[in-house]
Amino acid sequence: MEIKVEPKQVAVTLIWLVAALTLINSVEIFFYFYLDDDSVYGLVDLFDFAIEGNIPSFYSAVAILSCSALLALITRVNWRKAGGDRYYWFALTLMFLFLAFDEAAAIHESIGSFFERYFHAAGFFYFMWVVPYGVAITVLGFVFLKFVLALPKHTRNQFVAAGTIFLTGAVGIEMFGAREADLYGTDTITYCVLYTFEEIFEMLGIVLFNYALLTHLVDLTGGVRLVLELPSMMAGHDL
Repeated sequence: MEIKVEPKQVAVTLIWLVAALTLINSVEIFFYFYLDDDSVYGLVDLFDFAIEGNIPSFYSAVAILSCSALLALITRVNWRKAGGDRYYWFALTLMFLFLAFDEAAAIHESIGSFFERYFHAAGFFYFMWVVPYGVAITVLGFVFLKFVLALPKHTRNQFVAAGTIFLTGAVGIEMFGAREADLYGTDTITYCVLYTFEEIFEMLGIVLFNYALLTHLVDLTGGVRLVLELPSMMAGHDL
């Protein structure tokens, strides 16, 4: 069986998933402040955007991992071509593989805890992981600048837009959330609103990046198809 993969259909599906997760997160936050039940019948642990290892974090890890898989396919297509672009694609593949593991295992929080042993965490830097990650993002931005500028115009614009949206949430809104947590704690409506928007921006950035990668892969290959084959022993039987 052969399934044609349409970038727009994939993006729309992911947007619906993000919308559904956002709605559930928002509902449980509302009831968290108005019910005498901190777990909201278990919904907080399952769907709250601020908690690691639950359904939204699993979705985000899988969505980022899909970016890594698409980057690996693009790397393979470019591997035998002249020039050094293949190494940039390969590096991006590894970076997004790391980000997927980071999302699943909260590596950035462990890194933040390590830095908090040696530096005073306060204000916008109350969540200390943004400091080393911010430095890494700046360095990588300069390293990949030439590569990004050389991409086809529509791909370049989508990459830049996806990165801007993602970093607005992951770093920008995260820092405002950190300041709120430092001043008033994490049990405020303002903090809940901030981390909700932080995750929305991150998720939408990854949706756009998945779309950009799929579109670029279609441009390179003429189309993306998923082929499902039955085991040879079952091929002669009707299901």
